[in-house]
Formats: sequence, C-alpha cells, structure tokens
Amino acid sequence: MSMFDFGIEEDATDNHEEPTAPPKTVQLEPFAQLDLSQLLDSLPPLISFSPLPIRLWAGGRDNITLSRRDLFDARFQLISEGHGDESSSKPTPSTAALGFLDAPSDLVPGVYEGGLKTWECSLDLVGYLDTLDLHFSGKRILEIGCGTGIPSVFILHRLFCGDSTSGSETHVHLQDYNASVLELITLPNIILAWYMSPAEQEYRSSESDPDTEYPPADPTASGELPLTPTLKAAFVASLSKYGIKLTFSSGAWGSLHAHLESTSEPSYDLVLTSETVYRTESLHALIALLHRVSGPNAMCLVAAKVLYFGVGGGVSEFSAALQSKAIIQAGCAGKAESVWERKVGVGRKILRIQWEA
Repeated sequence: MSMFDFGIEEDATDNHEEPTAPPKTVQLEPFAQLDLSQLLDSLPPLISFSPLPIRLWAGGRDNITLSRRDLFDARFQLISEGHGDESSSKPTPSTAALGFLDAPSDLVPGVYEGGLKTWECSLDLVGYLDTLDLHFSGKRILEIGCGTGIPSVFILHRLFCGDSTSGSETHVHLQDYNASVLELITLPNIILAWYMSPAEQEYRSSESDPDTEYPPADPTASGELPLTPTLKAAFVASLSKYGIKLTFSSGAWGSLHAHLESTSEPSYDLVLTSETVYRTESLHALIALLHRVSGPNAMCLVAAKVLYFGVGGGVSEFSAALQSKAIIQAGCAGKAESVWERKVGVGRKILRIQWEA
C-alpha cells in the first residue's frame, strides 16, 4: 500500500512502498533557479507521451485531454545518460530520481516530495479553475510544489489556444522541491501543451524539419515527439509571441521565501498549490510562503486531501495552522474558505485563502 493510498497510476507495474524513515537531521535543498535554455538543452532527442483526460465541471463544456510525458520514458532517459551506473562514485540528483522511478516512494522527506506522479488534487484545481473562466493573460501566476505541473499546463494550454498578444507579459512560475522533476516531467509537459495547441500550427505548416516525422497534434492519442533544435527554437519563439515568461525554481519553501525577500520580487495574482499540506511540520513554511507571494487582490488556492493517512497532515491541520500562534505572530494569519469539496471515498477540498490585514 502507498503512503497516501490515492495516487493516479501512471504505470501498472509500479510497486508502491511505505515512505523511507527520515534521518534525524534533514538537509533541505537550497533555492535554485533553473534557466530555460539549459533545461531545453538537457532534454533528450525524443520523448514519449500519453493522454491525460480531465473532467471539467462547468456546464456545457467538453472535458479536456492534456498530454503528459510517460514515466517510463523519463526512466529510459536517465539510464541512457548513465545515471543508473552503480559504479558512479558520487550520486547525483538524477541518480536519485532514477531510484524513485524504479521503485517510487510517495515521499522521502528532505529528499523526494512526490513530484514525479500526477495526484488527484491537481486535477481538481484544473476543474475548479475552468469554472471561474479566468483571464490568465497578463497575470503573474505561481504554482508551488508543481510536480507534473498539470494546473499550470492547463493555464498555458488556454494561453496557447488564445490570440497572441503584444500586451502585458504573462509570467508563469513553476516551483518544485526537486530540480530533476522540473527537468524530466514539468518542462516536457509544457512543451507538449504547446505542441498540441494552435500556437504550434505555424511551425507544423512551415516544414522546418522536412526529414523529421512528427506525430499528429492529437492529445487523445499516445505518441513520440522529436525534440529537434528547430522545434525547441519554435517553442521559445511562441513564448515570446504570446508574451509568456516561464520561471523554474527548485528547493525548500523557506529558501524560496528568503530569495523573494532578498530580491524584492513582486507578488503574484494567482497562487496555486496542491497535495502540499501532508506534513504538519512544514505547514508554517508553506503558509509563510503563500502569504509572501499573494498580492493584495490575489487568488490563493490550496487543493488537498481531507486527511493524509500515515502522515498526519490534512485540511483541518492546515486550516488550524493558518490561525496558530506562531503564524499570527509572524503576521501571516489567514482563513481558509472551502470552495469545492468531494465527499466520496478519500475526501478532497479546494480552499481559497483570505489573508488577514
């Protein structure tokens, strides 16, 4: 049985294990900002993808299907790059990622925070965002603990399906504890969202790579996408054309908070996080970060399980932490309003955070 007992299965052969007991002293990952060009250079020449159907809740709307990179394909990339070589004298983050792909634990505190899998609450966020019919263009958007980045991928899908604009820049910031997750899964999923959208149609019709066979732009089908230099250049060009800035950062929440304070980085208009309240000892750091990044009129949404079995966290613990003495003293207090709830099976909620003055 997995620790959470609720993951969306990406490979029927996965063997879920109980979480590794954390060491007495956990050295948290420091803040790191990952350059988009370097992330693109680290991609393999070909990625495999499969459809991810998502139910939308708004009446009259068709459900949506997004494409996501296959986990087995990420594993193959790591092995082909030599990260599975047991003779290596020094483990790397990619070597650690391969270990979780081979026998994925849902959580190893301070080492791996579950970002290689797609969890239900991220799909809940997509359904809820769709009901709001928000205009994302020109906004500053942050997804904390993004993992596979499905809510942000949905937002980018909407942007790529709209008209290109020369107006205000849309800034989408994706943060995850593990840099390898951003490299192996998050960015490939974003590229797939672009490839399956009208934004890529100009590239497909330009015959820029006459010797390369590309799959149909059909997110409902599985396939393989060649990541040629020309395609990656077209992706970057589309980001510019649509006025989209992507930022990727890794590390612990406290280190991101400290970075934002030191750089006086402005706040965000839309702040999203899902499946991040599972550990009670990390709630204060999460709440402090959510408070720091939320602008005066920001929408701050937290999607979570009512209870995370075997860990101790959940919606009640998070709501209580928002009004805890330490949080009040830090000036980060808030209240959680439930805007959506699922009561069948393992309960799930989406909370909107209202910060106190």
